[in-house]
Amino acid sequence: MHPVTNLDDELQDLAEALQRRLVVVDARMRVLAYSIHETDADRARLSHLLAHSDTWPPLPAGNGPTTRTAGDGTEWVLHPLRDDRHRVGHLLHVRAKGVPAPTGEILADGAARLSVLLSLRTKLVEREAARTDELLTSLLATDASAEQRDCAATALVVEGLVGSTGQYCTVVLGAPTGHPDGALAARTSVEATLDFVARTSTATVVGGLIGGTGVLVFPRPVVHDRLERVLDAPGLADVHAGIGGTVTSLADAATSHDQAQLAWRAACLDPRTYARVTSWTQLGLDKLVLRLPLERLTADDLPDAVSRLMSDDHREVDVPTLEAYLAAGGDARATATGLGIHRSTLYYRLTRIRSTTGADLRDGVARRDLHTGLRVARLAGMLTG
Repeated sequence: MHPVTNLDDELQDLAEALQRRLVVVDARMRVLAYSIHETDADRARLSHLLAHSDTWPPLPAGNGPTTRTAGDGTEWVLHPLRDDRHRVGHLLHVRAKGVPAPTGEILADGAARLSVLLSLRTKLVEREAARTDELLTSLLATDASAEQRDCAATALVVEGLVGSTGQYCTVVLGAPTGHPDGALAARTSVEATLDFVARTSTATVVGGLIGGTGVLVFPRPVVHDRLERVLDAPGLADVHAGIGGTVTSLADAATSHDQAQLAWRAACLDPRTYARVTSWTQLGLDKLVLRLPLERLTADDLPDAVSRLMSDDHREVDVPTLEAYLAAGGDARATATGLGIHRSTLYYRLTRIRSTTGADLRDGVARRDLHTGLRVARLAGMLTG
């Protein structure tokens, strides 16, 4: 009887028996384990697989091997790994010209052992994910008590899920509300970020799902540019991220989480103004506006001048013109340059806007109402384009 071992050791033993470089992927085609890749060519193929395997089209059902040609021309042979009736992943090796196929009996026996070990690892990962989500919810949920937060913070550090430091920063990840694959996008973006951190640093970062969005707690400030690079990965095009401020105690991470949620919401609601990765410190007045029940607001809740402008026949031109003018502090030259129009055209539009709104654009209070009202309308989804 073959002794019980772990997935990585079993895979290396099989690779040596077959004289092949082997890789194990899970059911979502993410690389979980690989044998030693010694040559430059081997390492190049492995790097390509690590970066792209989870973007391959779904494989057909069945018990037999299939072949997948990667974007770089590499041909991979994929052998299904099954636990009982369920496919839990695949065993991959490269098909090389002039090299005989692996011995069938050795390959079959090895695949059977890997199937059991992969299934065990998958179940363990699922239990760990459920535990992580539970602790993060106790730490960050709005209705959590101070005692629950303290207990969750202690458990996260003691169980080695997050490092013990004096600075914690929370990130919220996810596709905009209503996205058909929102939960999957959130989970995938969390996994991609955790994988990036594990490969590029020694930091211990914890991540999971809370209320349909991904959440990560870092034991240090988050580097904006690095997070952007993570979200450039295939399959994450619809994901936005919000970065909260730093707090000195893990038990207070809910404050950073609240800020990260607002930053994420801003990035989703107004991609014209905010990048896909937005920090709490970038929000300005929107820190206040985003706390409004935006989904319940209507045009009747806005200043009358804004409502009149939004219902006018020229709104498609006049609304962005007024937004640009107010954002430029009433500087006509800067506004015309920014809009790419002649200054006389701008003056014509401003005259029409004054007539429509009944507002004196030289008056500070009127400009405040117009600027804030338009900002609320845009974040509430009443304005498009």
